Amino acid sequence: MRVLLVWPRNERALLSDRLSCCEPLPLEYLGGALRGDHDVTIHDLRLDPPLETYAQTHEPPDLIGVAIPYTTSVHVSREVSREARRLWPDVPIVLGGHHPTVSAEWLNGFSADWIVAGEGGAALSHLACELEAGRSPSPVQGLAPYDSRTGLERDRRPKPAALNDLPMPDRSLLSHHRGDYFHSVYRPVSLIRFTAGCPYTCKFCSLWRMTDRRYLVKDIDRVLAEMADIEGSNLYVVDDEAFIQPGRMLELADAIDKAGFRKRFHMYIRTDTALRRPDVIARWAEVGLDSVLVGAESMTDDELSGYRKGTDPGQTRRALDLFHANGVKVRANFIVQPNWLDEDFARLNHTVQELQVDMPSFSVLTPLPGTDLYDESRSQLISDDPELFDCYHALFPTRLPLETFYHRLADLLAGASARSSPGVTSGADPSVFYYSDDSAFDEMLRAIRGGADWSRPWEPEPVPSTK
Repeated sequence: MRVLLVWPRNERALLSDRLSCCEPLPLEYLGGALRGDHDVTIHDLRLDPPLETYAQTHEPPDLIGVAIPYTTSVHVSREVSREARRLWPDVPIVLGGHHPTVSAEWLNGFSADWIVAGEGGAALSHLACELEAGRSPSPVQGLAPYDSRTGLERDRRPKPAALNDLPMPDRSLLSHHRGDYFHSVYRPVSLIRFTAGCPYTCKFCSLWRMTDRRYLVKDIDRVLAEMADIEGSNLYVVDDEAFIQPGRMLELADAIDKAGFRKRFHMYIRTDTALRRPDVIARWAEVGLDSVLVGAESMTDDELSGYRKGTDPGQTRRALDLFHANGVKVRANFIVQPNWLDEDFARLNHTVQELQVDMPSFSVLTPLPGTDLYDESRSQLISDDPELFDCYHALFPTRLPLETFYHRLADLLAGASARSSPGVTSGADPSVFYYSDDSAFDEMLRAIRGGADWSRPWEPEPVPSTK
């Protein structure tokens, strides 16, 4: 059967697709699960024309999948589902993605028949096969009728499985867009996963809850096979934390070297993980580790303790020294507390300058659905608009006037961007992570300064969720 998988575009997003536009790897995994049995098309609305244009030039699909990749995508994904229903009123629609995997919030009003939680490949394959055979699909683990979805994100979400059991992603489905995907300085870029899950329990993170704190790894041969399927040199490794098992990472680095791959890697890593085995960092620098995302979060013990981070400011300083000694650029993320005053913003600005962070990023403390922080603080939030859960808007009351708070946040980014070649960056590299050109970055700064205009919840008129 013809399966159309749709990735939404949020034109209202503060972090726009002019600043980062990564391939929809989850849909390529779904395409891999359906490969050989069904005719799959991925329609990326960030790059492809509107669905109405697609409908005018293509045969109607037999099944439509609409991604809700992030909480901030809820509104636009709802709009996509309604448009799909208008264009193809008799075609079943299934929802899936990170948001419905971790939360049941804001899922009313979609035009949908089914919903998937978890990786989704097995559930979607089951759904497609049953529909093609003319049978009424029975719910299976990770799949539920849209109108009976209660508890899917909790009770019926598939338990973590071996990553080797996942299908190979079908990257051929987006080969025509391969040169269009980018992430900061990595242009073009391809996404890949070595592992999934995290054994740590940071209060602001949902990823460890999704795998019940288990740490899942792919066999080295499987990683090499996926790398061989990628033509480009820039790889964004989207693991929750790739270096938890240092011995395995040494073996993988040696295998990459032996196989003759010449890639440039951007990867996530904790400071304490890096300091535990400096030799692993040195070896990865030899095989192409170009930059790391370090969740520094804060340079105060009290704040780190409140986040349940399990690290300390001294580790952040030593880890930056370690990365810089090996020529690895550091994207350090710092959390901005809504209760900060002017002196707190000034302190963080000084910290970034002092540490010579190559490409800093700043996130407003955000209680993302699916996290302990959300469960504990939901009643304290000043807005229930899912588009504000983007780590750039204050969802807790601020001590500064709201307009002043957003101006200070924008000032942080502007000040970091004005630095000249910090750390081990070259003059050609930007001094903040999310940067594409002056126009896009300035537009982002203006949007942050106007953040207070978003303070009222926005919710479109709901429509019946019937077929």
